[in-house]
Amino acid sequence: MFERIGRGIGMPLNSFGYISKHNLWGYMVLPLIVTAVLVGIIAFVLWVYVLGVISNALNFDVSTWPWILKILFSAFTFIVKILVFYLLFSLIMRIYLALFDIIVIPFLSPMVEKILQSEGITTIQIKGSEMVGYILATVWYSIKMLIWQAFIALLLFFTGPLQPFLNFGFSSYFLGRTYFDTVFDLLGRPKEFSNMIKGFRSEATGLGIFSSLFVLIPLIGAIFAPILCVVASTRLYAEKYNKAA
Repeated sequence: MFERIGRGIGMPLNSFGYISKHNLWGYMVLPLIVTAVLVGIIAFVLWVYVLGVISNALNFDVSTWPWILKILFSAFTFIVKILVFYLLFSLIMRIYLALFDIIVIPFLSPMVEKILQSEGITTIQIKGSEMVGYILATVWYSIKMLIWQAFIALLLFFTGPLQPFLNFGFSSYFLGRTYFDTVFDLLGRPKEFSNMIKGFRSEATGLGIFSSLFVLIPLIGAIFAPILCVVASTRLYAEKYNKAA
C-alpha cells in the first residue's frame, strides 16, 4: 500500500518528461491559461480583500500602551493572522480545486483521450441521445461524493488530536479520486466509477497528497499541480490496464 501511495506522489513530477516526450504541450496551453486566470483571481481576492479585512479588524492604536503590552499584542495579532490565513487558505484551495474540476477539466479531456489512445485504450463515445442522461448521472455522482466527504469530515471532528492527520489523509484520497474520475469519464458511466477506483485507492491518495503539498508553492504549484495529477492518473491507469492485458 505505501509503495503505491509513494508511486502516486512521485508520478506527477515524472509527468513533465512524459508530456515533452509525447509532444503533449499543445494540449496543455489552453488549460494552463484558464488555470492561471483562475489562480490569479483567487490570489487577488485572498491578498487584497481577505488579508485587508483581517488587518483592518486588528488595527488598534497601541501608541499609548506600555511596551510589554505592545509586544504581547503584536505577537497576538501575528498568531491570529497566521491562523485565520491558514483556515481561509484551506477553504479557498478547496474552492479552487472544485472550480478546477468544473472549469478546467473539460479542457483537459482531449489530452487524456490522446494519452489513453496512445496506450492502446479505447474510450467510450456518448451519443447525442444519451448526453442528457449522462450529464444528469455525472451530477448525481458528484453530489454523492460531496455528501460522503461532508459525512466523513463530520465524523473526523470526534477523533480528537488525530483529526488533522486523518482529515489530511481522507481529503487527499477524495482529491486524488477526482483526478482519476477525469480518466474514468472517458471509459465508463458514472455508476461504474466506484468499481473502477477500487484498484487505485492508494495511488489516488498519493496524488492527493502531492497536489495538497505542491499547491503551496506560490502560483506555480497551484497552476501545475492539478494538471500534472490528471496526466499522472491517466498514466497510472494505462500502466495497470496494459499490465493486466
